[in-house]
Amino acid sequence: MDSDQSLIEAAYGDAIKGLYAKLFDGYVTAGGDAAGQREAEQRFMTGVEFARGSRDRAIALAGSSAAASGS
Repeated sequence: MDSDQSLIEAAYGDAIKGLYAKLFDGYVTAGGDAAGQREAEQRFMTGVEFARGSRDRAIALAGSSAAASGS
């Protein structure tokens, strides 16, 4: 794994950690309310989907940039 990809993967991990923290906060705020918990879960899953897509696209872009520069 090259350094760009390693940095992107690390940033993805940080994003997931942040999303988990928000999920936990959402559960605490919901206080056992099922609708509030579902809302927190939906925000978490949407965030994970965007984080994955961003990670995958960033890796592809970094790879095409390296190929274009001959690295």
